[in-house]
Amino acid sequence: MKPYRSLLAAMLLLLSGFSPLAAEKISLKFTYSSPSIGTGDLETWVESYNNLWQDWQALRGGSVQGGFVPIDYGPNLDWELSIPIFKGLSLNLGGSQFSSLEEGTITYQNEVENQRETHYLRNQVRAYPFRIGFSYSLPIVSRFHVVAGAGRHIVFIRYKSSERYDALFQPGTEEYSFWFEKENTFRSESLGIYATLSAELYLMPFLGIVAEAEKTWTSVDGFKGPFTYDEYNGQAESGKASLYYYESSQWGLDRYYPVLAGHEVKPDESGYRSLRQGELNFSGFCFKMGLKLKF
Repeated sequence: MKPYRSLLAAMLLLLSGFSPLAAEKISLKFTYSSPSIGTGDLETWVESYNNLWQDWQALRGGSVQGGFVPIDYGPNLDWELSIPIFKGLSLNLGGSQFSSLEEGTITYQNEVENQRETHYLRNQVRAYPFRIGFSYSLPIVSRFHVVAGAGRHIVFIRYKSSERYDALFQPGTEEYSFWFEKENTFRSESLGIYATLSAELYLMPFLGIVAEAEKTWTSVDGFKGPFTYDEYNGQAESGKASLYYYESSQWGLDRYYPVLAGHEVKPDESGYRSLRQGELNFSGFCFKMGLKLKF
């Protein structure tokens, strides 16, 4: 957290050294957008899990129905406070919130072996990005301005994953069942960069329409948080886990599959490939539309 505190202290010190120009006004902007965010470890893992079940069905026969759903972030409302510090130059403080909750179930059946497996997966991500930066406004005509901005992009993340697996086997006259449930809640934060370019058309001296393009560069790792694990034989575990990404050979299939999972202790590298901390990607692009109020 030290980089964030240092950045905030520098901004407050800078702000204390300037007073808004008489001709300039503090403004508050509200925009609506739907972010387009690149693929990260979470999306890769979900896709890999779907492929794992398809490959299992191709090897063993039977049928697979359903599928796991990747994260898809919806639209969000964004706010930004602009404080003029020099002619055309402003200090900007802003933020937003966006989230996604996706769940899916895969059911595998093999009538020949009297086998049925059900696998449920639920992922939820909540992101709270904040921006601290500067912008420069260039008036084109009296009521039309072009504004360019850049600064630091701070994102606080909560990622929650829930999973349940049920299996029923009846190879002969006897019936065997197995199940497990696990749940992880991870939190982390990261400091990235953003850049914006916007056009502002003022209908009145205090009210303008804004169209803005924003690009962000932010990747988040270092996730940690509590977990619980329960299974059919009464075994139960709980504690604190870290999020790891690796490639693992699973279910006797002759290939490696990406995995995103929580572990109390870092896994042994000899058993996996590409082992590292798990990352969620929040780099992306969005187009915003909204209103700007001057006070």
